[in-house]
Amino acid sequence: MSRFVPGKTHLRSALIFCYHLKKTASESHQMLVEAYGDHALGKSQCYEWFKRFKSGNFDVEDEERGRPPKKFEDHELQALLDEDDTQTQQQLADQLNVTREAVSKRLKAMGKIQKVGKWVPHELNERQMENRKTICQMLLARQKRKPFLHQIVTSDENWIYFENPKRKKSWVNPGEASTSTARPNRYGKKTMLCVWWDQKGMIYYELLKPGETVTAERYQQQLLNLSEALREKKARK
Repeated sequence: MSRFVPGKTHLRSALIFCYHLKKTASESHQMLVEAYGDHALGKSQCYEWFKRFKSGNFDVEDEERGRPPKKFEDHELQALLDEDDTQTQQQLADQLNVTREAVSKRLKAMGKIQKVGKWVPHELNERQMENRKTICQMLLARQKRKPFLHQIVTSDENWIYFENPKRKKSWVNPGEASTSTARPNRYGKKTMLCVWWDQKGMIYYELLKPGETVTAERYQQQLLNLSEALREKKARK
């Protein structure tokens, strides 16, 4: 009598052979019992493997289970913080392919704490500031030679927001200042304010309905209203 004892991989490969012979799971189980006796796979196991074969998966190896959590070094986490220190723990965990709890523990071990950043205006570089200064000086010199500023009417539009977003927290070492960033774009309920003025003050303004924007038709009407406001201003002189 043969002393051969089939392993799991051998038995599952035999099932693939039966599957391609168009045998059913029950028939395949019976063939394994006839060939290997008590060493054969159970009927329920044969059915499970046939389901896998039908899905196109013919890998007979066991799937890895219970793998220990992936470890990561502090410098990997610090590199992500150097790139963007406003990321959440979940965002950091996704990039490191670890759990959020693991990231939380490492941040505490590294002495990191969260601070809310401050709003700061957009900063101009030296060249931009120098250009603005030069233009202003040229305009002032021209104004002294032949006044013209009283002839200029300018306008601007600005969104008035009903809700302000929360500032982001950043991970820093104790004693360090939080990251300051320019105010981001905000979304939500808002209304637009349109204003026209000259060197003596405001001439005309219009507050649009919430969510409404300036279209070609709206702008045309605004210019007509501005023209009327200018005529009224001249009449009061």
